Amino acid sequence: FHLYDKLPHIFPESCLLITLGILVGVTLYFTETASSQQYSLDANIFFLFLLPPIIYDAGYNMPNRAFFNNMGTILLLAVLNTLWNTFGIGAGLWTMCYLGWIDQKISIFNCLIFSALISAVDPVAVLAIFEEIQVNEILYILVFGESLLNDGVTVVLYRMMEGFAAIGENNVQLVDFAAGFAQFFVVVIGGTLIGVLYGLMGAFITKYTDHVRVIEPLFIFVLGYLAYLTAEILGMSSILALTFAGIIMRQYTEANMAKKSTTTVKYFMKMLATISETVIFMFLGLSTVMDSHDFHLDFIMFSLLFCLIFRVTGVVLLSFIVNRRRLIRLTAIDQFIMSYGGLRGGIAFCLALLLNKHHVPEKAMFVTTTTVIVFFTVFVQGITIKPVVNALKVERAEEKDPSMSEMIHKRFIDHLMAGVEDIVGKNGHNSFQHKFDYYNTKYLKPLLLREKPKSRNPSIVRTFTKLSMQDAKAAVMFSQGMNRDRSFSQILSCSPSTANLFRRATISVPSARDRETVVNLSTSGPMLTKSIGEDVTLRGILHDSLFDSRST
Repeated sequence: FHLYDKLPHIFPESCLLITLGILVGVTLYFTETASSQQYSLDANIFFLFLLPPIIYDAGYNMPNRAFFNNMGTILLLAVLNTLWNTFGIGAGLWTMCYLGWIDQKISIFNCLIFSALISAVDPVAVLAIFEEIQVNEILYILVFGESLLNDGVTVVLYRMMEGFAAIGENNVQLVDFAAGFAQFFVVVIGGTLIGVLYGLMGAFITKYTDHVRVIEPLFIFVLGYLAYLTAEILGMSSILALTFAGIIMRQYTEANMAKKSTTTVKYFMKMLATISETVIFMFLGLSTVMDSHDFHLDFIMFSLLFCLIFRVTGVVLLSFIVNRRRLIRLTAIDQFIMSYGGLRGGIAFCLALLLNKHHVPEKAMFVTTTTVIVFFTVFVQGITIKPVVNALKVERAEEKDPSMSEMIHKRFIDHLMAGVEDIVGKNGHNSFQHKFDYYNTKYLKPLLLREKPKSRNPSIVRTFTKLSMQDAKAAVMFSQGMNRDRSFSQILSCSPSTANLFRRATISVPSARDRETVVNLSTSGPMLTKSIGEDVTLRGILHDSLFDSRST
């Protein structure tokens, strides 16, 4: 598939895997060597073993700045848009049943159970598609952030409606609705706190693993999985717990671990996520053939229609609201891509499999309808979204590394905006970020990061020295082509600027991590001066680097 260049540009890999699963299922079905129980996608296996690697990889490699800068919009989409879709689809299906347009008599709570499980945007499907089309960072983080955080709403609504169905439509009281509303906050906040707690625990443990480097990656994977299991046992949002555990661990553990350990974590985590994604889509196709289905075309068509209608209306209404406060507004094209990217996947399918047939007699019909909707979103929307993005000329993600000047100016503007907000007496996200950086530097980092015996911040000195050496080597390489009798000052004077001198030479560009460290120079001048001595200046270091590399 990947060796033939044209196919990956037309078909997403998830579509290929589902198709492959269908072909395997057809082969097993006609050879009569398999039963439905043997080759169907088990919901418990999905939630306990297949889903965690994908969510953990997404949380650990989350672009934190974009995620937290757009947190307000993501929360509105994850909470209000999911509620809008759940109650809209459920009420629409119940109305169609009441009017007789659907040849089934389904209770309102059973309609809401189905709408709750089908409303959630699936992070597995979104990752599989959006990583291939490479849309810009804001669009990606809005859709993907919504798919992660709407899990809390989906789980609460699903369990609440399932409980109402078990109680009986005529026995539900007002206190049950109040308990369900309170449960939402408990599930979401509890899952988040569990993830933060395990993330801090992982950072604290890796602070003392300098003598056992070989098992450092083990703590990252074990504690992340324990966060997921703990939230699942306590009835909290396990996806939120795993997401925030990954975000917190990435923030602190990489500074404590060896470079080999961080490389091991990165590639092993990506490998596990790829394997899980492959198995999920394969078994989606396999379960389609092996499971017994209950087709009701009227229910399937209305369900698909309402999913599309309420997805679009929810995104448009909420975008109108958030555009009144957002600095970077969501255009009509952005709203269309966000609506079009509302893919359903394995989570909805497995929630349908978990339904209790005694409380929900329409379980087989719900599973069949969910399968059709998943196939429609993955195949139709997944295949056509890339041509649509190209036709609408949506801004794509840039893969260039920001220069050190850009990073320093970005850091400077952050501090400037925080100061402006403080002067005018308005607390915005810049003020909160500035306060978090202050408490993080003063309290959390000394507690969670390994102590540095030589200086307060040797990484700045290390990176500064490394960049100075690279500049020195570039200058020496350039000077070799000049007259050897001329002094270095004459070489500098023959060029309009030192920057132009270095630009003419071929130098190795420092990594993004090194540049990010040097950005701290904009706020850590006193620490740097204290670390390397007040008498050492840039000119002195450059001079020593050029003519005596041992001094550097």
